[in-house]
This record gives sequence, C-alpha cells and structure tokens, in this order.
Amino acid sequence: MRIVYLLFLFCFVTQTAVAQHTLKGKVLAADTRQPIHLANVFLSNTSIGTVTNAEGLFTLEHFPPGRYDVVVSCIGYESYVTTIQYAQLPLTIEINLKPRINILEEVIVEPYEKNGWEKYGQFFLDNFIGTSALAKDCKLMNPKTVRFRFNKKENILRAFADEPIVLENRALGYTLKYDLKTFEYNYSTRIFYFQGYPLFEEMETGRRRLQQRWEDNRADAYYGSLMHFMRSLFRNKLLQEGFEVRKLIKISEEEKKRVRTVFNKRAYSNSNGRIVVNDSILGEGNMDTAAYYRKVMSQPEKMNVLIDKLLPGDSIAFAIDSFTAGLFFDDHLQVIYLYKQVPDEYLQANRLSVQAKSAVVSEIFLPRKKTIAVLANGSYYEGIDMISSGYWGWWEKLATMLPYDYKPPPRKKQ
Repeated sequence: MRIVYLLFLFCFVTQTAVAQHTLKGKVLAADTRQPIHLANVFLSNTSIGTVTNAEGLFTLEHFPPGRYDVVVSCIGYESYVTTIQYAQLPLTIEINLKPRINILEEVIVEPYEKNGWEKYGQFFLDNFIGTSALAKDCKLMNPKTVRFRFNKKENILRAFADEPIVLENRALGYTLKYDLKTFEYNYSTRIFYFQGYPLFEEMETGRRRLQQRWEDNRADAYYGSLMHFMRSLFRNKLLQEGFEVRKLIKISEEEKKRVRTVFNKRAYSNSNGRIVVNDSILGEGNMDTAAYYRKVMSQPEKMNVLIDKLLPGDSIAFAIDSFTAGLFFDDHLQVIYLYKQVPDEYLQANRLSVQAKSAVVSEIFLPRKKTIAVLANGSYYEGIDMISSGYWGWWEKLATMLPYDYKPPPRKKQ
C-alpha cells in the first residue's frame, strides 16, 4: 500500500506543478463575440504555441520563467499581443480579435510599390534573413505576401505583410513563422530596424547526421550572439563567457560644435593677445579641459576614442528586481567575443574595416538614453532603444535567430 500511495502522491505533485505554469484562454471575434477556430496562440520568439479549438479555447503549458509576448493571430483578423510574466501564472484570459479592414477600403496616401519584389526583394532578403553562410540554407516560402513602400521625402523603405512570413531554415532545423510588424531601412542614416513576433517549429528528421548538424549550427549561431551577451550580462559573467567590453567615445561634428560653444564662453584674451581657456573654474576631474578642447578641435570630423579598460558586467548593469536586470551606459560600447573569428562572408563585405582571423567586434549604443530591461533568457526591452552595429549588425538576422527557450551545449574549447 505504501508504494501505491507514493506513486499517487508523485503524480499529484507533477500535475499541480504543470497547472501552475499554464496559460489558458478563449479567443472571440470582437464584432460578433463568436469563438474563433484555429487561431494561432504562441509565445513570441519561442517554440511554444498551439491553436484554438472549435470553442475558441486554448491551453499553453510549460510556460517558461520570464516575460513573454503572447501573440494571437488568425487570417482575416488583426493580431493581438499582450505581455505576460511567469509569476502571473496560472492565468485565464479572454482575447477579442478585431476584423482586419479590407485594404481596398483603406485610404492609402502612400501606395505600395508596383513590382516591389522585383525592385527590393533581394535587398529585403539580405537585410531580413541575412548574408551569412546559414542564410544560404534558408528559403522564404511566401514572398508574394511581402509588399513595399518607399518614401522619397524620408528616404525610407518599408515592408509589410498581411500574413505571417514563413521561412524554412534548413541550416538550424526550424520552420519560422514571423508576424512582421515593422521593417524600415533609412538610406540617409543607414539604420535598419525590424520588429515582429516569431514562432519556431522544430523540423523533424530521422537522420542522425542531419540532426547533429542542426545542433552544431545552433550552437555556432548562439555563441557570441546578442542573446549570449545578454544572458551573460544578466548573470554578471561577461568575462567568463568570453566577452570583452570597453567604452567607445565617438567624437563627431556635433561634439565640435558643443566644444566650440563652451570654449567661447570660457575663453578670454590675455595681455599678449593670446586666447586662454580658464580650467580653474571647472574643478578637478572635469572632462571639459583646455587639453580636451584642443584634442577635439584638432581631430577630423569623425573619430572614435577607445578607452582601453575592460568593463565588468556590474559597471553597466544593475538589478531592477529578482527577474530583471537593467542595462545602461553613456557613449558607445565596443564588445569583442574572443572565441569566434570573423566569418568569411562578413570579411568579404567589410574588407576595409575588418581583418581576417580576428575576433568578432560589435558596437552598441542607446540612442534615447533609456535603460534596457534584460531577462535571464536573453530577451531585452525595448529593442528600438538599442542600436547594434559591426558584427551584430550583420549577424542578427532571421537566419541566425534562435528561440528564447533554446539551451546551448557547453562551448567547445578552441
């Protein structure tokens, strides 16, 4: 009897634990209040998803720790997104989807480009999927759903899709369904930004070698990535994980203008007619010294000054709460990942600025000077508040994207 009792108790505890990590809900049409069958419900940037039944009901089990965007989408309706945290579970929600307005009924000031895919298709693929070796094994399954608008006044190209973009990534072994919300490329600033809600579906294979190749490629995509960096930052293990972070000061024409303005306020002519800058009123440690002014004004229009001092994680990050770290820094940061060399494809595209057989180098900065919230799984908010360039600017595309529930194997020693 004792054995039977223990087995029963084990099953009870297991079922209770699952229930505690479950999100349930019902999806209805906002206009008719009728249940929607076969609506997709998933945690963005994960492999966790399901569809509604005939009554519009769904259940998402195994909700991982952290904060996730829950996305509900269905053809003919506008997508619905809400953010839910692990601590809120178990939870039951009701979701009302609004019918998508027929595009013929919209008043469009800026029409879609005629023959847009012929004009911008390859540009879209290169910037959205990427040009890495992994991108060569990716195939966009529904390119006709992507349409383009080019604003000549803003000099910005935008892409739109009325249904999820489907990508077969045979390099990593995923079918990726991407609910695209924003795709913008500014030709003037050369800043590219895209945002959306991806769902990962594992490809199946009975071939061990292919499965192993997928695992190897996933690990290669992960190590040195922005996800790897954020996870390491959250745990305050940047140096242990192979990341070297340094402060990077960018002196531009704007800095020269600022320096010139302050210089004019503090400068005076001495008895010999020479211009003198008074440093004594600033106090010890102020960066706006006469030496700094002379250095800035003597430099070309744009210049990078790298401060050769390694920054530990706790110098740029702090605890917001037990689940969230805050990332904040001034100027720019240079990030070197020591355990990965520059890929050949990246070298070919950046021969003037990148050396062969060197470690990959990226840069990040906060254009709005807002704190970035970083979670343990490597996700961060808001993505628009941080701009990356260098290696990450080239690497972080759909072809190299991994779900936030991905768990890498131990890194192979070099």
